[in-house]
Amino acid sequence: MNCNPFTLEHRYLIEKASSMVDKLYIFIVEEDKSIFPFKDRFELVKLGTEDLKNVTVLPSGKYMISLLTLPGYFSKDSKTFDTIDASKDLNIFAQCIAPTLGINIRFAGTEPLDKFTCEYNKSMKKELPKFNIEFCEIDRKAINGNIISASKVRQLLSEQKFEEIEKYVPKTTYNYLMKNSINNR
Repeated sequence: MNCNPFTLEHRYLIEKASSMVDKLYIFIVEEDKSIFPFKDRFELVKLGTEDLKNVTVLPSGKYMISLLTLPGYFSKDSKTFDTIDASKDLNIFAQCIAPTLGINIRFAGTEPLDKFTCEYNKSMKKELPKFNIEFCEIDRKAINGNIISASKVRQLLSEQKFEEIEKYVPKTTYNYLMKNSINNR
């Protein structure tokens, strides 16, 4: 997960996934290519999931959704593409990370908004079973028919619509956004 910032959608996906396994690892994209710095995103996810006892939050490192393994992820807003090559990223995950941690299922939220992430999900669905790793897509959460997304929260933040933001993020994220918005005024 990137969690740029951590939303109720991310929380929902984590709750769903954690209810399906004994132990759930959440890898937070470590590249500092997002609006919110890695250390803040990482801390927001830890705070927002601390009540889920079977969840462990980890940094993604250099070998999972990184500039080294999946560079297109970080330029997707300006890139046009038909397909992506996620083979390096998925091979490292399937051959090194998953066996080391005993991972046999990988979760992702469905992705109707971001074409790159949608293609990445298709790649996982196709490639991971070759390594005996199940891929499970979880339907995204919506409020009044609108999918909760970090990009929506960032848009509302740019418009200073804090009352609206509160509907889309956990209290810990909301407090962080309020504190940092006040500091940046």
